[in-house]
Amino acid sequence: MIDFRLKTFIDLCETKSYTKTAKRLCITQPAVSQHIKYIESQYDIKLFDYVGKTLTLTKTGEEFLNHVLKLKTMSLSIENNLKNSTYTSKPLSFGATRSIGEFVMPSIIKNYLTEFPNSNLSMVVDNTKTLLDMLKKGNLEFCFIEGHFNKSDYETHLLSYEDFVFIASPKNPLSKKSNLSVEDLLGENLILRENGSGSREIFEVWLYEKNYTTKNFSTLLQIGNINLIKDLVKNNFGISIIYKVAVMDDIKNGDIVVLDVNSMKLSHEFNFIFLKDSIFADDYINFYNKIKLL
Repeated sequence: MIDFRLKTFIDLCETKSYTKTAKRLCITQPAVSQHIKYIESQYDIKLFDYVGKTLTLTKTGEEFLNHVLKLKTMSLSIENNLKNSTYTSKPLSFGATRSIGEFVMPSIIKNYLTEFPNSNLSMVVDNTKTLLDMLKKGNLEFCFIEGHFNKSDYETHLLSYEDFVFIASPKNPLSKKSNLSVEDLLGENLILRENGSGSREIFEVWLYEKNYTTKNFSTLLQIGNINLIKDLVKNNFGISIIYKVAVMDDIKNGDIVVLDVNSMKLSHEFNFIFLKDSIFADDYINFYNKIKLL
């Protein structure tokens, strides 16, 4: 268990309000102030400043928060290990971004459970932003991530490189054409993942480098479910950009066509990550090594 004053600090970083933190923790506002003053005195640092009327972390405060969140993560992992010590194998709680979780992890988990049938696994599937936040807060032990992240904050191991492709219905006239330019696509309805999605961010950076944005397309549909995106494309409601691994079966069945876009050379890493300096690093790397061999 981490010190209760550190918990107050974490909560205050989230609320940016002494009053809201006091209500959340069911303590008085002066008690919140005392907890923060104690930490500042103990470590001889200044954690917060006011910018106008907004409570803001100092640079030192941001660094301190990163250390405290790592401490919280390890504390939660220790607690979970002790609570589940009766299990024949250590429970593992991890996250996967949607493309990985829906189209890569099913076969990995099936193979893993075939080899290790007594395993205790819990997987959360969400977008990159949400999973990184859960990892920092200690709600997950490690993640499989497709989007951008700051590698200096994590221990990172490459899972694979995956290609992006533009996809359309066979009924779409563009599916019959070759050597398409980005300009040829702009009159189409573009169907993309929601904000916070790693794959969307990667595509938007690529598009920006071509001097375009998603606003240049005829319309933009934002959908948080990959299977729904594929169904909309199949029924010719628009085009999309997606990891090829997510549409392999659809391509084989002739339900979806990969558009021949002349400048489409975009691939990205799928990474296995966890917080640096974790005391359970050996367990996480052991899991990673096992799935790479399956």
